[in-house]
Amino acid sequence: MERIMTEFIDNHFDEIKDDLAELIAIPSESDDKERVKEALRLALKQAEDLGFKAYSVLDEQVGIVEMGEGPETLGIVAHVDVVPAGDPAQWDSDPYKAEERDGRIYGRGTLDDKGLVVSSLYAMKAVQELGRPLHKKVQLIIGTQEEVEWIDMDEYVKKYPLPDYGFTPDGSYPICNIEKGYIDQIMEFDLSGEEPDGLHLKELEIGTAVNVVPGEAKAVLSDGREISVTGKACHSSQPEMGVNSIYLLGEELKKMDLSENKLLKLLYAICEDFEGHYGDKLGLRSESDYYQGEFVHRNVLSPTILNAKDGRAEMAVNVRFPYGEDRYRVIDRLTLWAEEHGGKTVSVDSQHAVFVPKTSPFLKVFADAYEEVSGLKNEFVLEYGGTYAKAMPNIVSWGPLFPGDEDMCHQANEYISSDSLLISTKIFAEAIAGIVLSEESFK
Repeated sequence: MERIMTEFIDNHFDEIKDDLAELIAIPSESDDKERVKEALRLALKQAEDLGFKAYSVLDEQVGIVEMGEGPETLGIVAHVDVVPAGDPAQWDSDPYKAEERDGRIYGRGTLDDKGLVVSSLYAMKAVQELGRPLHKKVQLIIGTQEEVEWIDMDEYVKKYPLPDYGFTPDGSYPICNIEKGYIDQIMEFDLSGEEPDGLHLKELEIGTAVNVVPGEAKAVLSDGREISVTGKACHSSQPEMGVNSIYLLGEELKKMDLSENKLLKLLYAICEDFEGHYGDKLGLRSESDYYQGEFVHRNVLSPTILNAKDGRAEMAVNVRFPYGEDRYRVIDRLTLWAEEHGGKTVSVDSQHAVFVPKTSPFLKVFADAYEEVSGLKNEFVLEYGGTYAKAMPNIVSWGPLFPGDEDMCHQANEYISSDSLLISTKIFAEAIAGIVLSEESFK
């Protein structure tokens, strides 16, 4: 790595952390459109302060930061919206006040994805500091609805030219050229017309987001009592990392002498059919973890929201399916399950799985940058979560978690290590330089 870039990033690491702290201070939860726009404006101002052309499109749904010109465009696709912080009591510090301790920077969005928005900006600036001709354009494309339905990127890809290739710094190292698809399926159940004798379940309040395994669950009984349980929230792409409070609540209510009604039956059916993650009892267990010799994992299903009141229940199921799976088969099976339990599917949001050939020329540049800066050997691996790599062709998920790092994405006490933030910035700078300083094509 060229000394000028290394020194620039090292000398400006305090500014990187300061800019990140400013972004973290804005609670830009996806559904709060005004605060999300506020976070986007701040990120674009930070880009302008570094000397870049920066602007927003689509009524501030997407921000663009540009550097260089040329026949090819390297894209970096990131986002400033975050999932809800959840119960503040689960955090050891204010989720919206960045706090550095023990070599880690804590706060909602440090890892997903504000830390990497700032990292990407300074990586671009480090390349610019070389003062050499740039033969490609670089676009940092900043979204605002990544954690929910992608109305931002759906519109962007319809109306604007797309980069030729690139990465989203919203996952793990090494290069994630394969990414699972997802399904968010919402179901409704009519539970009216029933009032059993004796103590029974009246209401449920579970879940904060469709892509978060719920860590808290509350039930209200017919005598007004509230029953609460605490599990462990986590990203729904890897539910085994958490403890789903839906299942814990089912276990807790089984200890009580409750009269059975439709709502209790529904809760028990969910616990029975979905626990275990892999859809065995739904007939959705994947036959193989591989596609054409590449590890793609398997179907993973999680009930993430379950709310019930006044004779109606709403349930959200998040599915992560591997490349090669027919997502419509999964959707149809879940629809049938809902119908078998007196409900119906009311909406489905789905994105395809990603498979970018590891022989793609631009990936060689990424691999070389990773190996040179980190000293680790590159591999091509699977990304379990859903990222903006799905939004446009030839985008891979890349960084910031290194092998062995703890993944606190979507969890209380989310953090990024200072080392990961620093080294990632250097890796991105090396990759950008490898692309834009060369006159050859990487398509």
